[in-house]
Amino acid sequence: MKAFIRKLGFFTLFFLAFSIIINGIFLVIIFNSDWDFIKRRESLNFQNPDYELLVLGSSLAEYAIDSELLTEAGIHSYNLALVGSSVKTNYVQLREYLHNYENKPKYVILAINSYLERFDQEGIQPVVEFTMEGHKYTLKDVPMTKFNWAGMELIKKAFRKEYRQTYVSYGHKKSIRIEPDRSELGNAEMNLPEYENAKYIGKIAGICNDQGIEFYVIDLPAVTESQNRSEIGPYDLVYNNSDTAEFYNLNSNEFCDFIDPVKDWSGMSHFNKYGAEKFTAEMIELFFSEGSIGSKEN
Repeated sequence: MKAFIRKLGFFTLFFLAFSIIINGIFLVIIFNSDWDFIKRRESLNFQNPDYELLVLGSSLAEYAIDSELLTEAGIHSYNLALVGSSVKTNYVQLREYLHNYENKPKYVILAINSYLERFDQEGIQPVVEFTMEGHKYTLKDVPMTKFNWAGMELIKKAFRKEYRQTYVSYGHKKSIRIEPDRSELGNAEMNLPEYENAKYIGKIAGICNDQGIEFYVIDLPAVTESQNRSEIGPYDLVYNNSDTAEFYNLNSNEFCDFIDPVKDWSGMSHFNKYGAEKFTAEMIELFFSEGSIGSKEN
């Protein structure tokens, strides 16, 4: 019996040591190769950033808004959006940024999609949660379980050239992958109350109001079957204490007329780099051309 207990103890120690080593190696690999880890490290270690515009959102925004193109157009920008980010995560990121850096942005754009995303999730994106100041680590933070999706990305990079050629510039994830959209337009209407009742959009509006930052919310374009037939806007969103945001329905089929459904998507309503360039050019025209919202004070 004692021999069995000794063997069991030895096996347990071996298993724990092996797990720690494997998880440590996995964490080092993704820390230095995963796009979102690289972005997160970069955004926490800027040297006196002077970004005029910050983009918040999930992977839809991460692929859609070309902050390099915005910067070339004279609007110095960074795309903070990450895969799987909730609106609560976006709130945490903005609060962190304003706490860490003296220079605040002039504009914040929250780019999300009411047809494809939920705004009431309380979870925080794993990479952000893992690297947050004051985060208390538990067994839920074991890397191979917490970041299992990053392991799948490593496999895709190993076997698919288009994934290896994806890169990040100014926080914008640029993909050359092309996946045609062959869906057809339905009868969906834009769900404005979902935006008006979103707690963390209201909290972001509160931060922006306190800091004198212009806050805009956009409903991002999606594939044809997920687009709506409502007007582009703008619409006024009003939250507690009269905190406000200006909302644009860019998932309107009218606005999405510029999209080439065969060439501009990389899959699951994510723009590839070609679609992102076109969409960002449309955004620049809408937001920052002469007489638009971004030029009101100029």
